[in-house]
Amino acid sequence: MQDMTFVIGPGRAVAELWETLGAGGIAIEASSTFPSKEGRVIRVVVAEEDAARARSALAGKGFTPIDQHEVLIVDIDVAPGALGRLARAIADAGARLHTLYMATGDRVVVGADDLDLVRRVV
Repeated sequence: MQDMTFVIGPGRAVAELWETLGAGGIAIEASSTFPSKEGRVIRVVVAEEDAARARSALAGKGFTPIDQHEVLIVDIDVAPGALGRLARAIADAGARLHTLYMATGDRVVVGADDLDLVRRVV
């Protein structure tokens, strides 16, 4: 999976980015948005095989990613302590998390300095 991060300035709707992906037939596996001093930060995760088409479609609409990296999407039980147990297992294995947020369904997006190690742990 590829996690791409965009910043959009005032005057542009976040919906435009998501609509562009939908119009291109690209499924969004996970996404989040939050404010920053520069504008809205949008993170979107797409399947590896859709990443090039997503970048191209978004660039055509003036969206340029400021960051892109590989992530995993991991199933998780939605129960008290489940996220902590997942993060602890990753930390105890020796990988350092840099990304973790909820995806569609009962899944989380995980980005770490050693995804191969995380794959073995989860």
